[in-house]
Amino acid sequence: MASSVHVEPLDSTLGATVRGVDLGAPLGDEEFEELHAAWLEHAVLVFPDQFLDDESHKAFSCRFGRLERVITRREGSTEVISNLSNVRGDGSLIAPDGNRALFLKGNSYWHTDSSFKRVPAKASLLSARQVPSEGGETEFADMRAAWDRLDAKTQAHLEGKTALHSYRYSQGKVGGLDVLSETDLDNLPPVEHPVVRTHPETGRKSLYIGRHASHIVGEDAAASRELLETLCEEACRPPRVFSHSWTAGDLVMWDNRCVLHRGRPYPSDQPREMRRTTVAGDVADNEWAI
Repeated sequence: MASSVHVEPLDSTLGATVRGVDLGAPLGDEEFEELHAAWLEHAVLVFPDQFLDDESHKAFSCRFGRLERVITRREGSTEVISNLSNVRGDGSLIAPDGNRALFLKGNSYWHTDSSFKRVPAKASLLSARQVPSEGGETEFADMRAAWDRLDAKTQAHLEGKTALHSYRYSQGKVGGLDVLSETDLDNLPPVEHPVVRTHPETGRKSLYIGRHASHIVGEDAAASRELLETLCEEACRPPRVFSHSWTAGDLVMWDNRCVLHRGRPYPSDQPREMRRTTVAGDVADNEWAI
């Protein structure tokens, strides 16, 4: 029987729209393998018109591995859905200049989820529940193609380099750190990751940079920070980027091992309600995995 899954590549070096699949229903192994292969090839998959609830969202996410618990809950919590929303529980909107807004503003800078953890994230899956009338897009950048475009001299210089990733550093530049407790922050100590990563499933090399990367270990902090920022700026340009304009019901998943992303501004007097799961890195002793 022919598969109903239809994968439409986007006009960039990454990304594809997937139709003909209901993520709210159990997927057969063959159907899942088709989606998994498309994800590895395109790194970002857009699934329109899914309208997943939290349980369906988690169930599909778990097909890719164990999920990370969220960072803004007490230690020992098993909550895995991040509420990336400007809407309070009573339906009112958060203050546009308040701590929660500053906390969310960090997502407007190029980053890869959980690079500030000892075991970085594998995947993220973001579901749109309410969207504003304008703005609020999410942009994605292909770090595989960014690595490929570098000249041989620059590649040789970056090979073997290690960067320090720190949540206190990155979020401290924006504000909103007090949304987390001191215990939460102490549970996120600085960690080191290679500047150049080899994808464990595809074997492709990519840059592993973004806002959480403070500086290169063993080098002058200011100079290496400037280098990392320049690399990021040059990497996140067409044709290595695309921007997704959200419609309520969309689900988008991306590969944190080779993709940077950022959210774009939107009117602060309009609701934007998003839910995200994060698939943990495939390491047995991952302290953040549920």
